[in-house]
Amino acid sequence: MKSEKFKIYELVPMELFKTMHEDVLWRMFDSKLIETIDAIKRKFPKGSIIINNYYWNGDRNWSGLRTRKSKYYSETSQHSLGKAVDMIFTQYNVDEVRQYIIDNQHEFPHIKGIELDVSWLHIDTRERDDLLLFRA
Repeated sequence: MKSEKFKIYELVPMELFKTMHEDVLWRMFDSKLIETIDAIKRKFPKGSIIINNYYWNGDRNWSGLRTRKSKYYSETSQHSLGKAVDMIFTQYNVDEVRQYIIDNQHEFPHIKGIELDVSWLHIDTRERDDLLLFRA
């Protein structure tokens, strides 16, 4: 499944984007995550949502899929499983977005993990029945 709102280079690290075919890269992601990030962009359409921005010479390379080459890599991280992203909103307050998602879980049924007390929105589609709110 491909995203309607995001390009693959926004979700994978530069090295993978440069060396692997786009179709292969899309298959590395949980389709529930792709569906969810599109739903978030539709709900919060103003401005940009930044995940990775190296394509435009930005400094974010590991906010989507993480490989062993990332200093943030962990075998148990949802990022390493293609089930998590960290999002930065240019036109919305991240705490308000986070709270909206928590208060309206029915609009985002695949979100099963949300990190609290960070300046970005971490969401993931881990395997569980309820919503886990956690601090790193």
